Amino acid sequence: MTAFAACLFALAALASTGMIIASWRKYGPGARALRAQWKACPETLTLCWTSTERLPDLGAATVRKDRAVRPARQTAQPQGLAWPGMALAA
Repeated sequence: MTAFAACLFALAALASTGMIIASWRKYGPGARALRAQWKACPETLTLCWTSTERLPDLGAATVRKDRAVRPARQTAQPQGLAWPGMALAA
């Protein structure tokens, strides 16, 4: 049984190696050209985002008596991410 498992492992290793080599041949030139394409691009795009911290889960805090429940923040914050241009879409 051990020799059979070793043969299956070797066959799987050969199949994986063949797939890796095929992927390098297919996508290698495009991957090497990405740096030149990036340098040739005249425009840049800057992304800025903010995240919001969620309120603590009171269920877990009530079970564990050694943890105190943190008070909620006093300032109201919008839920989710604030994407640039969302005000223009609304």
